[in-house]
Amino acid sequence: MHHPGACIGQRLLIQGASPRELVVEACRRDQSHLIEQVLGDMEEKTNEQVAQFFNEVTDSMGNYALHICAQYGSYETMDTLFDIQYFECDPLTRLDKDTPLHTAVRYANEKDPELGAHMISMMCEAGCDPRVRNKHGQKPADLVYNNNEIKKTLQQNEYIMAEGIQNNGDVESDGEPSDSD
Repeated sequence: MHHPGACIGQRLLIQGASPRELVVEACRRDQSHLIEQVLGDMEEKTNEQVAQFFNEVTDSMGNYALHICAQYGSYETMDTLFDIQYFECDPLTRLDKDTPLHTAVRYANEKDPELGAHMISMMCEAGCDPRVRNKHGQKPADLVYNNNEIKKTLQQNEYIMAEGIQNNGDVESDGEPSDSD
């Protein structure tokens, strides 16, 4: 059985979808190959220009690419986005000033706790800041419902960021992504 999103992704290509539409579609349907396609079409651009494009992509609700990935559980696409140099980890939604981590916690609470936990771990490893409060004064950990694993991940990363010990050798590395791949 093929992935239900594959058909729609192909149709967008045929109809000449804009790069922004392809990114939004990739984030909604976890179609990381669409991100790769957009990146392939940007080979002549600088890393800064590529990052600026991806950092400015939003859907009609003002959600950025990472928010959309977190809302739909699009783990592979999120992982692909984190490979983009200068990619912004903590953009804020227009309405509630939520970070992607806030959105991922809601996904874990309401849809899939296990996938949500994996996304949140990856997001923290990639540098998303669990200390950022939304317009209601809540940090992502404040939104966690009945999930000690996620709360612990967020609190540990709050501590690491507050102490400034991330990536300077004071902490055992547990498979940090490297630039060597």
